[in-house]
Amino acid sequence: MARGPARRRSLPLLPLLAQYLSAPGTGSGGVLRTTAINLEKLDTVPDEILASGLERFAASVLPVNYHPKVFRTRAGFLRHTLTHLLRGQDPLPERLSRCITSGEAYHVSGIGWGLWAAIVTSLDLETIPLWCPAVERGLRALGMFPENPRGVAERFAAVTEGCSRIREAATGLTITQTVDFLERVSRMIGRELPMGATGSDAYGWSVGPEEIRQAIRVVRTRFPLRKRIRETPPELLDTVSRFRSSAAAGEYETAFEAFRSAFPESTWEAALHRLDDAYSTTLPDRAQLWCEIATTLRETFRVHPLELADVISLAGQPTEIPDRDRFVGFCTDTFQFLGELGRTNTREWMATHRARYQFVLREPLIGLCAAVADRYVRPILNREYGWDLECNARTGRALTSICKNDFGRSGPYQPVQWVTFYRRSQENKRADAQFFVRVAADGVRFGFHLGRSAREAGGQFRKAVQEHGEAVFRALSTGAILNGCHFWIGDDLGTEVALRSAADLRAWATNKDIAAGVHCDPSDPKLRGDDLPGEVLLTFDRLLPLFACAAELDPRPLLARRAGSTATPLPYDPVAFHQETFLSEVWLDRVLNLLRLKKQLIFQGVPGTGKTHVARCLARLLAHDRPGCIRLVQFHPAYSYEEFVEGIRVRNVEIEGRNEVVYPIEDGVLCEFAEQALLRPSEPHVLVVDELNRGNLPRIFGELLFLLEYRDQAITLPYSKRPFRLPENLFVLATMNPLDRSAVSLDHAFRRRFSFVDMPADAAILASWLEQHQSARMADETFGPRVVRLFEELNRRLARDLGPDKQVGHSFFMVPEMNPEKLAAIWDHHIRPLLLDYMGGREERMSDYAPDRLLGERPSKRTKPTSNASNG
Repeated sequence: MARGPARRRSLPLLPLLAQYLSAPGTGSGGVLRTTAINLEKLDTVPDEILASGLERFAASVLPVNYHPKVFRTRAGFLRHTLTHLLRGQDPLPERLSRCITSGEAYHVSGIGWGLWAAIVTSLDLETIPLWCPAVERGLRALGMFPENPRGVAERFAAVTEGCSRIREAATGLTITQTVDFLERVSRMIGRELPMGATGSDAYGWSVGPEEIRQAIRVVRTRFPLRKRIRETPPELLDTVSRFRSSAAAGEYETAFEAFRSAFPESTWEAALHRLDDAYSTTLPDRAQLWCEIATTLRETFRVHPLELADVISLAGQPTEIPDRDRFVGFCTDTFQFLGELGRTNTREWMATHRARYQFVLREPLIGLCAAVADRYVRPILNREYGWDLECNARTGRALTSICKNDFGRSGPYQPVQWVTFYRRSQENKRADAQFFVRVAADGVRFGFHLGRSAREAGGQFRKAVQEHGEAVFRALSTGAILNGCHFWIGDDLGTEVALRSAADLRAWATNKDIAAGVHCDPSDPKLRGDDLPGEVLLTFDRLLPLFACAAELDPRPLLARRAGSTATPLPYDPVAFHQETFLSEVWLDRVLNLLRLKKQLIFQGVPGTGKTHVARCLARLLAHDRPGCIRLVQFHPAYSYEEFVEGIRVRNVEIEGRNEVVYPIEDGVLCEFAEQALLRPSEPHVLVVDELNRGNLPRIFGELLFLLEYRDQAITLPYSKRPFRLPENLFVLATMNPLDRSAVSLDHAFRRRFSFVDMPADAAILASWLEQHQSARMADETFGPRVVRLFEELNRRLARDLGPDKQVGHSFFMVPEMNPEKLAAIWDHHIRPLLLDYMGGREERMSDYAPDRLLGERPSKRTKPTSNASNG
């Protein structure tokens, strides 16, 4: 029998309540403010006063009120609806459902979930919680909300019941504090309850003003409004004008259809209900509601009609639900718990803190062990090196037990917890060298450990270090571990020693209990996120030479591969990068900082600005010029997902003497290169994609767009059905010419996963290059400056006549041994065709761009370009 999807593990209520109540500033309930509405004179108050009161109430509780006229036009019916909500005999959830659900008897079009929820809360501010999506998400994270509620009544009833259960668990908690607590739970990504108060918009059903303004800023940064208006085709401008005039005239259906024809993509309409909770595609008057939304966005936020679709699509993106099934780090309470356990080590104390122990310590230990084992120990140490390390995240295997076995001589529990990866062929974990993670009240340590009980492994380790100390030290130095690594000795590993030479390494290795690794104190942010497994496996990989000395009879091959030959040339460094590209240190620092933010970057610019050359040089710098760590691929319109990721290939093979056609699934360039990067996690790998936007990007990348943003997660590939993820040490550099008419534009989903670096036509680079490569036989010292002046004047005139996007790059002129004859050939056969393309093939305009005219000189007589045809 097939099983359904696994239910998401719930967060524990009591430990999180303890975090909330012990944190400063939570007693007031954050920024949540509830407003009451006076409905005592509902039967007698005139329609005008009722409408005015409801309008003021809506303005105080709604982030944006898109439909203020509904209170005056439907005041009589609203009185009837409110009477039913206040005095009906059915349970409150059912009465509320009749007001909210479209098609029900008391539904009022233009009034959404948020306003009705606020009205219901105002009936009893002491007991009825503010119902909102954030509260639902918080209850769902705690396992106190149904996965698939059937309707409004069940959802509201689940919220009220869940809040009551929380208040029973924490005596004295007010309903406002309960809602504030649940909103914080809804924002949890790791195991730390967010303590910073959020804005009041977090309790709304729709997007707040600041989110709309941010969407406008992002949209205008990507596509400036003036440029959008200038580049919009006249027929689209006419359609948008028809939309505006029809909406102003009250012809809502005509306006709605005009806008849909101008922007046929469905993303903006799908996002409307998140912008305005009163909107629904099932409502008969949705066209009127849309026109009122558009009017509010134009008048309140100054959104141009041409921007409406983009702003709504961006602002109305759904709230991302945190993935709590992956490793999400430790929390502050992890180290507080271990400190308290060390001071109060009794069974009675543990009995009252068992759920806390599971949440703040045991579960993250299991998650960390599994993440490091899956990403590094099994694929690298076990499969590649064949060491068969214990990876099972269970007590007595890779995890230590919280229970102490010392026959009652001290407390019953261990206040220090370990994850240890050791060879299963050894008698036990203490009899072998280990890769370890140690969690204690003073923080987390991880690295290499060798104890006094590991006699055989210890003897082999010390022998190898004494014989090959220089090679071991060189291998560690190449991995850059010596800069940020601690080297400890002693029974409790409490003494740290300095290690600056092979002699220091040999002296350190003579101790009975040694460890090398990284220490993170409890406040280190790395401990609270999903970056920790990457830090751990990177440290393990850099300390691999030490483990090899204990595990290998002859560690020299591994040490040689890690250290490299002494005859190896100096690595490609920033100085070499500058010598090849003429780009400044400031430019390089900016680009490297962008790659730290996102591991994908696009160089964009007009033809001839050196985009591909700079990308290849930067790849050499990132990969330390290691062979095999750089891969270049060029996209084109026929390039496919099967070539880039994976696909079915047709192969002719010989089977028992017969040729047969088989169809194996084979890796493409990316999967093959990613597998190599995964096997060498301490070595950066760089994929260079040339002419990125000439390919059909949605078809080539497919579901990999998700992985570009979430490197720590995996997807299932469609052909092989295997999980695939992009390793942290894989960078993607791409180039594109945004003016290439044969190329495709990049959509927003693709753009937000890359950083963009403009590569403009640069006269300074050209001048530096010409000065360095000036031919010794060139007698005219003014020739180089004249070339630079020609380049500058050409682009100045192009910018004046055609706009700044139509330029000629400096690399056209960067030709070795440049002289007047070569310059003439470059102009006739490289630059002139590009200019003619910019001019739309209009030959008569080319006379203004003759080199002599650009330089203000008299025309010189020179030979016309020769034809490739023979003279015969």
